[in-house]
Amino acid sequence: MATEVQKSSAVTRQRLYYKVRQDYYRQAKHLEDNFKNLGYDYRGNILKNMTSPELWANPIQIPFYSKIEALINFLIEQVKYIKKYFSIAHDKESIHIN
Repeated sequence: MATEVQKSSAVTRQRLYYKVRQDYYRQAKHLEDNFKNLGYDYRGNILKNMTSPELWANPIQIPFYSKIEALINFLIEQVKYIKKYFSIAHDKESIHIN
């Protein structure tokens, strides 16, 4: 059986996240970035905008639709990642891509 000290130290060990600082060249290169018109914020609204409001009227099915919505968001994010990975015009760390 673990003591209270061991339990508390185990919890604090899990919360340690090291932040990696960006290199100075990248900071200087992107210092003046001011991106506008990055597109529509689709997260959480794709399925709701594409389907009929009558489907959303049933509160029992809302968790099921939320899972489908999360799956669609995941798929779109993965497509963006692939698009960014094979793009020669964008940095691989860039999050500003449609």
